[in-house]
Amino acid sequence: MTREPGGLPSGASSEVLTWPPGLTDATPLPFIYWRVLHLIDGRRPLGLVAAALGTGEAQVRQVLGDVRAWLERQVQREQPVSDALLELVTQTLISVVGPMGRLMMDDALDELEGQPTLSVLLSTLNQELSPPQSQALLRQLRTRGIA
Repeated sequence: MTREPGGLPSGASSEVLTWPPGLTDATPLPFIYWRVLHLIDGRRPLGLVAAALGTGEAQVRQVLGDVRAWLERQVQREQPVSDALLELVTQTLISVVGPMGRLMMDDALDELEGQPTLSVLLSTLNQELSPPQSQALLRQLRTRGIA
């Protein structure tokens, strides 16, 4: 592999990478993401990060995109549930468990005080679901860009 002045592999991107906004050392992410993020320091260019990992630049960009999407979902999970989101979660729950989903949602809301966050609401609902139902609910919510 040929290197240009400055140690950058020939043809590699010189774009300097930074962490996505909102990401901290305490953010719970899979190790595979931290393996990449550990090399992103605001000084090292994309080409060197990819070379150090022995992967392509596209894969590094994919990890950053995945982390940004995860952070957006995290913010959404911690905001109070709006009426529109509540209806969408209810409809998704009904698609998983049938008509009992509406009663389960009413019970969960009665159990929770005030306007719950999505995270708290889903945790409460998961207590009443079997593991396959819980997985199906989360899978459908993710498909809809919610959880």
